[in-house]
Amino acid sequence: MGAMIHPNNATISEIPDHIVPILVVGSIALGSVCVHYILTFIMKKLAVRGGWDFDLELVKHCSKPTLFMFPVISILITLSLIPDADPNVMIPVRHTLEIALILFVTWAAFGFIKASSICIARNRSRKHLTQIIVTTRVFYGLVGSLGAACVILTFPRGWELGASLLASASVTALFIGLAAKPSLENLVASLQIALTQPLLLEDYVTIDGYSGIVESILSQFIVVKSFDDRRFIIPLSRVVNNSFENWTRGNESISSEFNMFVDYGIPLEDLRQQFLSFVENHENWDGNRKDTVLTISEARETSLMLTVSVTATNPRKSRALRNKARENLIEYMMTTYPQYLPRSRYESTTPRTGIDSMKKVVPKMEEALI
Repeated sequence: MGAMIHPNNATISEIPDHIVPILVVGSIALGSVCVHYILTFIMKKLAVRGGWDFDLELVKHCSKPTLFMFPVISILITLSLIPDADPNVMIPVRHTLEIALILFVTWAAFGFIKASSICIARNRSRKHLTQIIVTTRVFYGLVGSLGAACVILTFPRGWELGASLLASASVTALFIGLAAKPSLENLVASLQIALTQPLLLEDYVTIDGYSGIVESILSQFIVVKSFDDRRFIIPLSRVVNNSFENWTRGNESISSEFNMFVDYGIPLEDLRQQFLSFVENHENWDGNRKDTVLTISEARETSLMLTVSVTATNPRKSRALRNKARENLIEYMMTTYPQYLPRSRYESTTPRTGIDSMKKVVPKMEEALI
């Protein structure tokens, strides 16, 4: 009687044939993931040591898609080496993996574009920042379209579909153009804004009666943030085709002013120095000395009217700085020069009327008659 083999002592040869390829493929995929983690760790260390921002951003935004790319590539290579594989199983599996690889490569391309745009946009002016944002979105659209086209072409009838679309391109383009006219107008308008730059990010604008700061410029519309934190969504075609007000074009300073009334005897130079000293040490001031002034704008009968102007990088900061400067000047005058606060002067004299004169004249006339 032959010896009985215990189940725990089973050898690899006793594993079913259809399980072995699965175990091999799974082991290779797991090994590729481990290799990816090791390479990512090494790349992070090299990026930190090198001190170049692009390396750090590239590892940050491309590590996730490459984590999936490594096992997919390793599985595709392994499947090509398996002999006598069932075509009914291998063809759909390979096709699925090819589609997954295209999607992950597209994802990695998005990460590369984002890392590049972040590094280029650092320490740039608002003018260049607007161009970078719009250009980045255009590249996103191109890469996404290319990825979708590659996925479609993996299907057997993909080429036939493309040929049929080209054959009926005239009719199809007509209907698509009519249906997508607003979207196409806004897309072209986004490119016009990037090139001509009638407005930039953080510009203070008034469009169709809506005032606020340009918070973001997208491919189809812009977002304008008002003072009370509302958001106005305005299509780009209205920005390009219609007129609007841009309060900060060519000058990033937003000016805000207020008036004060003081007595004629106020030491104006001392008050001006107090104002400039306060503004220059305030965090909201943008450093624009030319438009930061305190001057006499009107001389009235009883007082002088001072106009005080401050500047900041956006309307919210400008209003806050204006209010703080006004409070500081009023407090300074009340504690230092209270005698020069606006006041009214009255001068009293002996009243003299016609009736009073007659009271003196009549008695003298009576004395003369007697």
